[in-house]
Amino acid sequence: MKGKSAVFFVSLLVLAMFMAVSAASAGDAPVYGGKLKTTINSDPPSLDPIFESSEPGQIPAAHIFETAVAADAKGAIYPCVCTYTVKDKGQTVELAVRKGVKFQNNKEVTIKDVEASAVRWLANVNAAKTQVAANLKEMRVAGDKLVFTFSKPTPLALTFMSSWDRGLYIMPKNICEKYASAQVENKDLIGTGPYQFKDHQSGRFITLKKFAGYVPFETKASGLAGTKHGYTDEILFYPVSDKTARITGVQTGEYHIGLGVPSNMLEVLKKDPKLKVETVDLGIMPCAMFNCKKGRATDVNLRNAILACLDMNELMLAAQGDKSLYYLNPGLMPKSSRWWTSESLGKYNKPDLKKAAEYLKASSYDGKPLVFITTKANDYFYKTALLIQQMVKPAGIKIDLQVYDNPTLQQYRTQHDKYDIFSAGLTAKLDPTLISIMDDTWCGAYASPKKSKYAAILQNEGDFKVRYKAWKDLTKVFYEELPFITYGERRVAIVARSNVHGMFTTTTKYYWNTWLDQK
Repeated sequence: MKGKSAVFFVSLLVLAMFMAVSAASAGDAPVYGGKLKTTINSDPPSLDPIFESSEPGQIPAAHIFETAVAADAKGAIYPCVCTYTVKDKGQTVELAVRKGVKFQNNKEVTIKDVEASAVRWLANVNAAKTQVAANLKEMRVAGDKLVFTFSKPTPLALTFMSSWDRGLYIMPKNICEKYASAQVENKDLIGTGPYQFKDHQSGRFITLKKFAGYVPFETKASGLAGTKHGYTDEILFYPVSDKTARITGVQTGEYHIGLGVPSNMLEVLKKDPKLKVETVDLGIMPCAMFNCKKGRATDVNLRNAILACLDMNELMLAAQGDKSLYYLNPGLMPKSSRWWTSESLGKYNKPDLKKAAEYLKASSYDGKPLVFITTKANDYFYKTALLIQQMVKPAGIKIDLQVYDNPTLQQYRTQHDKYDIFSAGLTAKLDPTLISIMDDTWCGAYASPKKSKYAAILQNEGDFKVRYKAWKDLTKVFYEELPFITYGERRVAIVARSNVHGMFTTTTKYYWNTWLDQK
């Protein structure tokens, strides 16, 4: 009898343990439903992904719209709206609509929609013009495929199409034609993504609702190429420019997620059981961009003199507020990227006033203040510019720091009579050819024969080893010609309510796989 009782007791114990494990597993499984409330830095003027180049607009837009193809965290290309085929060593690329993909008006995507989207993309996005259209011999519909035929192998065509930043986003043909060279109005924001546009209360919030007809691409890929689940019923994006207000809102439960935790709040937040704090890489390199077209900053010796004054640890600490929130990085690609290189010709983070004096003596600097334009809208812009003004002073370099709102800074940096230096944050891309500085017409107007030589290899060569060597060599050219000075690599602390799960782990921010524990 005792034996039977013991067996019965053990059986109950095993059953209880099994039920506990099952309950725990169920609790860990993603849950559908709820409204996710997150924050963005400002209220975007547009959600058109072809025209919007700033993150506050790009983040919600990427939930509404999808690119023809997508890239994972390492740059490998996967199907998205379309499947693809590459032929003739990259001289021909074919796109075909993935089976069952619908727009948010419940109409199936056709190859004519893809064609119209490609026409609009090639006409309005500079990278598409210079890197894809420049080699494009013919684009035509052949049956159920859109065929791109290039005059020479163009191995990066799919990479440009997959870009989060103004890539080949697919829209209905009639919308593409209606807004051929203009931003799509809110009423016509129709994409294929897991969420569709619902409302934009200017200055208050943007609301996206789950698209019930979404057809995900099932894959184990990472990042933007991964399967999009769309767990929450709605996602609300609140524009909150003040970091403290953002984080306080998460503490009170007004928001679920806040990005950019002020460094002086980190320890307090980590101790709050209702919150979780995670640190992720941003892939943003704060830097000083020189006017390479006009004025005193066209003198490379003066630019080298400024670099020789700078302590990058101090600059990055000023930018980020805590040593856990940055990396020292002399390049334009994240330290986690396969493209990262430490090349700097021995110039990065080597403050030396004696060396600065030598460069200054060899320059044509006349002692008059250099105009450095910046903004407090991105506080790391202003804080680093202010510190640079102080760091170069002992060397005899004067800076006239002019502070503007962000729209004015964006405008003035394109006008070469307005500045000698401007604050910037160069965002790393999947491929170095996508970085803003690679465009000769971008702000600062940096162009040179050496840059063009290595850029051509990067654009036309398919072998990664050859391309990586070209990138390393180009990075040396950057330090030789010094069109900009990068201080390091930013990271960001994110605070979320403890019931938030499935946060992004990439430098791009998305919430289609984020879910809320409803308990």
